[in-house]
Amino acid sequence: MAKKLISNVHHRVTVARARRAAVMGMRRQSQLTHVGNTDRFDVSYVTSLGKTGAALADAILQNCERDYATLQQVFGGITPHRLPFIVQITPDATGASHSSCMGTDISIGGKSGGAVDFIRSLLVAEADEVFMANFGRGWDCGASNGEGLSRVLANDIYRGVEPAGFISSNSWLNSPRANYVEQTYPSDTHYPSIGCSVLFLNWLRFQLNRNWTDIVASGGPTLAATYQNLTGKSTAWQDFQSVISAHFPAGRNYNLNTDNPFPL
Repeated sequence: MAKKLISNVHHRVTVARARRAAVMGMRRQSQLTHVGNTDRFDVSYVTSLGKTGAALADAILQNCERDYATLQQVFGGITPHRLPFIVQITPDATGASHSSCMGTDISIGGKSGGAVDFIRSLLVAEADEVFMANFGRGWDCGASNGEGLSRVLANDIYRGVEPAGFISSNSWLNSPRANYVEQTYPSDTHYPSIGCSVLFLNWLRFQLNRNWTDIVASGGPTLAATYQNLTGKSTAWQDFQSVISAHFPAGRNYNLNTDNPFPL
């Protein structure tokens, strides 16, 4: 969660208008500048960011609907509750966050580093956590499996844009390599467990050539359960470890510049 469904059309429009009215009230209190909105996104920036905030907001508005469509396909065509996403670009450097796994109120640190596409990828990571919460099947945005999924989906849409401090794979490779495949760590800020998760999920996608839609649909309370649902095999940890150990032997210091070294 930190970087770190309404059936009636008339009712959906009414809720969206009510939420936007509430946001306008918050803008007056928080000195926000509204830049624009699309069908599913409403974007503002903290006024003190000036031209930087305006440029980032414009960049988000250019791609947000396209990225939403990509996520919607991955998550089986569902539409999350509580739309639109209310996006605020802030003057901090702490990545992105939202109020809860279901929360469509998203804050993005405008000084979080990286290229403009990294800021876009932060929005993808938070939006896909909302999809997760609506989708279920064990994907928990407040735990290592869900945080891992949020990152790999964002990184697949915007490849190679993450700054060094955002890469988590090294944290697990350079640690005792605890088994976060058969157990899910109950935090979205514990980098060793996140590093294990992103490597495992990217291994499924880019080493085993399974698509994201099938991986997500196979979700379970652990990554091992996801693997079993996906492949019918109960040897997730052993199979993953054999590949990792062959290419990244334990006891060495690694400094990968990506969370996706696959295919190996």
